[in-house]
Amino acid sequence: GPVVVRMGPCGGCGGGARDVDTRGVDRVVKVVVRHGDAVDAVSVLYQRGGRQEWTDLWGGPGGELAEIWLRPDEHFTGVEGHFGPFEGNVVVRSLTFVSNLRAYGPYGRPEGVPFALPAAGGAKIVAFHARSGRHLDAIGTYVVVKVE
Repeated sequence: GPVVVRMGPCGGCGGGARDVDTRGVDRVVKVVVRHGDAVDAVSVLYQRGGRQEWTDLWGGPGGELAEIWLRPDEHFTGVEGHFGPFEGNVVVRSLTFVSNLRAYGPYGRPEGVPFALPAAGGAKIVAFHARSGRHLDAIGTYVVVKVE
C-alpha cells in the first residue's frame, strides 16, 4: 500500500513547528501564499474525506496575497525555492510550487541558497509542514509513495 514520507523542512531553524495530521488527507485543494521580499506565510486548504479544512496562516500578515487553486486532476509534484537571511533570521526567500500540469511562482525573491523538494517518480505531495514566526522560516512536504 501507499506510504507517506516526510521530507524537509528546508530553510532556517527559527519559528515554531507547524504540522498537519496527514491521516485521511486526500489532496491539496488550494494554497495561499503571502509574499514580498521574502515569503511571509502560507496557508493550505485540504480535502479530507468529504470535508475541506484550512491550516492556520503559517507566518505573518505582511506581503501581498497569491492564491493557487488546484484542479481536481491536479496535484503538486515538487516545491522549490531559496532560503537566506532576511531581517535577522534565515527564512524562505522564494517559493515555486510545481504540479503535474504547471508551475506556480516564484513567490518572493529568488535570493540565497536554492533548495528543491521533488516528489520523484510520479509521487504526489499530499500535505506540507513548516516552521514559521513573522515569516515562513522553512517548508517541507509529505509525499505519498506507492510501495509494491
